[in-house]
Amino acid sequence: MSKPWPPPPDLESIQDLVRAADPEGHIPEGAPADEYEPEEDAIFSFIAHLPTIQLTVENLNPIIEQVWRNSFAYDDEALASSRPALQSLAEQIARFFGPEATPQVRQQA
Repeated sequence: MSKPWPPPPDLESIQDLVRAADPEGHIPEGAPADEYEPEEDAIFSFIAHLPTIQLTVENLNPIIEQVWRNSFAYDDEALASSRPALQSLAEQIARFFGPEATPQVRQQA
């Protein structure tokens, strides 16, 4: 029996994608790798139950932005500087788990 494609989101992959995106730029400044753990958990809890067809950039952007607003107490102005990285994160999540997903190979660190 084959597994469904694309696979549903899993927490480890969401963690990898958020850490790679590093929307606030904290990791190169010396922050620990789990700097975004609360945000990763929140994003995962919002999207884990969504069907593949709903894992699109258009649907993910508001979810991710709301997580950022809640976590960092951002208003529209403060969120503006993070928005390009958050958009890129939404694109990556959709690329891995959305309706247009294609098999991906993770690069070894």
